[in-house]
Amino acid sequence: MSPRSSGSEPVNEELTQSEARSLLADFTDLRDSVRDTRIGRGGREVCAALTGSLDRAVAALLPSLEGTAVVALGGYGRGELSPYSDVDLMLLHEVDDVSDLAADLFRPLWDARLQVGHSVRTVREAATAARERFDSHTTLLTARLVAGSEGLFSQLMDEVARVTKARPLRNYLVEAERERRNEAPFPIMAVDLKTGRGGLRALQAFEWVRRRQELIGRFTADSQPVEEKAKETILRVRNALHAVSGRRSDVFVPELRVPVAGWLEEDVFEVASELMAALASIDRLAESVWPEVIDQRPRRLGRKVWSGGRRGGLTTDDPPDLATLDLILRSGERGRAVFDTLWETGQLNRLFPEWGVVVNLPQLEPFHEHPVGAHVWRTVAEMEKIISGDGDNGEYGKVALHLNRPDLLRLAAFLHDIGKGHGGDHAEIGADIVASFARRLGIESDEARLLIEAVRHHLLLPITATRRDLDDPAVIEEVATLVGSIRLLEVLYLLTVADSRATGSSMWSDWKANLLRTLFRRCRRYLETAVPVAMGTTPEEVLALAGDRVSLAELHLNAMPSEYLRSVAAVDVLLHIDLIMALRGVSNLATRDDQPIATVVVVGKVRPGFRRIVADVFAAHGIDVLEARVFGRSDGLVVDTFWVRDGRTSGAVPAERWDLVRSDIEDGLSGALDTASKVASRASAYPVGGFTGEGPTARVSVDPASGDTVVVVKCSDRIGRLAEILSVLDDCGLDIRLAKLDSREGEIVDTFHVGQRADLDRAALGDRIAASLTP
Repeated sequence: MSPRSSGSEPVNEELTQSEARSLLADFTDLRDSVRDTRIGRGGREVCAALTGSLDRAVAALLPSLEGTAVVALGGYGRGELSPYSDVDLMLLHEVDDVSDLAADLFRPLWDARLQVGHSVRTVREAATAARERFDSHTTLLTARLVAGSEGLFSQLMDEVARVTKARPLRNYLVEAERERRNEAPFPIMAVDLKTGRGGLRALQAFEWVRRRQELIGRFTADSQPVEEKAKETILRVRNALHAVSGRRSDVFVPELRVPVAGWLEEDVFEVASELMAALASIDRLAESVWPEVIDQRPRRLGRKVWSGGRRGGLTTDDPPDLATLDLILRSGERGRAVFDTLWETGQLNRLFPEWGVVVNLPQLEPFHEHPVGAHVWRTVAEMEKIISGDGDNGEYGKVALHLNRPDLLRLAAFLHDIGKGHGGDHAEIGADIVASFARRLGIESDEARLLIEAVRHHLLLPITATRRDLDDPAVIEEVATLVGSIRLLEVLYLLTVADSRATGSSMWSDWKANLLRTLFRRCRRYLETAVPVAMGTTPEEVLALAGDRVSLAELHLNAMPSEYLRSVAAVDVLLHIDLIMALRGVSNLATRDDQPIATVVVVGKVRPGFRRIVADVFAAHGIDVLEARVFGRSDGLVVDTFWVRDGRTSGAVPAERWDLVRSDIEDGLSGALDTASKVASRASAYPVGGFTGEGPTARVSVDPASGDTVVVVKCSDRIGRLAEILSVLDDCGLDIRLAKLDSREGEIVDTFHVGQRADLDRAALGDRIAASLTP
């Protein structure tokens, strides 16, 4: 039995309950088959097939429809039913008792495990609900008769028309759109296609506006082609999300993007690109329908900007100058809207054609919250906060004040990712684009060079801070020399802060801020003095503090590797000595929380799997390791320092938890506890969904400053992942001295310095490590 299309004449044929349930089974079979076999291109064709099939089943469920009508509401009413959408139905009646009829209608739907939004109302009750609640009113605007009395349904529509004439919708719809924008001030990749910014709810609002015009007898234009194209794209992706997840799933989450593209038989990047463009077009339509949703402060940006080609303003032959562009950049949401208008009217095309590449360019890595264009605008907004001294006790604002060029800071933020979408190194490509852009805009040579180098090196500080040894003077000298000036260093520092904050919540933390601050201050000191920065402490400073422990201090320092004092303060050296002297079993532990990030020091007798066991225990107790420095004494003792935070709160680890950690490390190292089982138990209780876009990778290189062999591992994140990596590195015979761990929203990029190893085949080692890690 072929499915009927939505919007067809209501069905009143008499069928037995058995036949009706058979039709309902046809619907659920069709829904299940869609998971494997797409209908048409996967958009409206799927919705129409599902809606038509369900219409026949619903219409057949009631033995008698005299004095009653079955009305479809919501997405079902609009004929936009996705595989696992809610089924919103109203049993409209004018009889005294409909309890049996309601049971006959709704119970089989529940038995089929459909999510049914149900109501039983008279025409008067429905009209009262519409008068009292906007959501009830808008739902009824697109109600559709599935079966039953056409006269009764007509009475309902007459009442809805009366309510509509007396009740303007504009303020309600504007507020709803503002709420969506407050939830997502900048468009996001993981958008909720139903209720999120630029999604179906905005499209439905356009339809409600048109329907209201019809009901009150005013002319209304048909939907625009751009609106219909955007709706088709969103319906296709939404249907795909339902199909590949087997449930109602409306959010474009990272782990479903590849399966969604597979169901649509398209490239994942192309699917994401089409979706981002569709969402953006709906955003622009919303602003044209309801201009007041845009922040009206300032109400005008100057006649030069806001004219759109009117008299006294810009024309296509008169693009903005630097001052006008800066005015746009610092004007927030209103500035973004003006920029979009200038772009759409062609007034920016000659000045800035590269914007067309990045405006809706998707970013599929899970740590990127926004497509490139939105990320750029958010970076500008974050930079504006920095310039104004908002937050962070004004620390970054003081740097911006010293630089004294807020316009260049905003422009650097706006241009930093302009090289994306062209293939190759986006920083180098971006630098070339900025050089051309600066010539078009007439930016002076010194300012142009600053912008070009800022874009070229905008990843230098974050990569150095999170992957290299900041206690190595050679690293500081190398970075400072490459930057070359305090002025550029200040731009890069503030750009890194703004860029990181704008990328996503997982890309910025107190720990990363501390690393970046340390790197900035050390590089600035080098540029100011041209003298290598002294790190750590000296033997003399340690011995001066040792008191009656001088001989123990001398013994300890002689047993430690040469780089030990470079990264350890004198007070910490004495702490290490005290821990070793108090060692009674196989391990000892002490914590310090008087620093920006809490540290824990573990000492013990070296044995196979020492660090894997420690990492297991941390994971089992919900402790995230951010960085580790590990040292082995010549007499077989291990002195390891870990910078840590609570995995649940990202704050300090509660003091009472450390007693359990200390006990479990001792038991694990002595063989009395299977730490891997404890990790597995916690992982089952707190599952973490990792990014499934690609398998593990491992890149092995040599740090140009220290000569260290460096292993960078990128893979999906989950509880116990660090212990697994440490075990693999141990099996490869690598002796780690520094680990810098970077967790990014479902994936990790962890860096391990393993000393100077010229004997390694780096490519083969990287392949071996990647192959040894589970996906």
